[in-house]
Amino acid sequence: MNLVMKAKTIREFDKQFTTVMFGYPSVEAYYEDASPYHKLKKIGIPVLCLNSLDDAFSPNHAIPVDIAKQNTNIALILTSYGGHIGFLEGLWPRKCTYMDRIFKQFVQAVFEHGRKIVTV
Repeated sequence: MNLVMKAKTIREFDKQFTTVMFGYPSVEAYYEDASPYHKLKKIGIPVLCLNSLDDAFSPNHAIPVDIAKQNTNIALILTSYGGHIGFLEGLWPRKCTYMDRIFKQFVQAVFEHGRKIVTV
């Protein structure tokens, strides 16, 4: 626990805590397993991916945009701001967020239009 508390980066935290907690042999093995990079080509149902370019846990350079573009089942939305699963709005952000609204619209469209949804 002492090494976890001394971690200064996300990678150090993952090495000392996450890999141990979930039984990974190394931080590299954990990152490989957690990454959607090699899984995107296999997605066979409509999926909405929402990421902000200011997400500290998922930096811009790590987002596999080219691979996502190759799969017509993937809708990828990249915003300038939103943090890590934040997308909060307003002075007192307690209600429905941008993320909530966009995912609700996506799910409704999939159920309403199914396979008629075309690539934009």
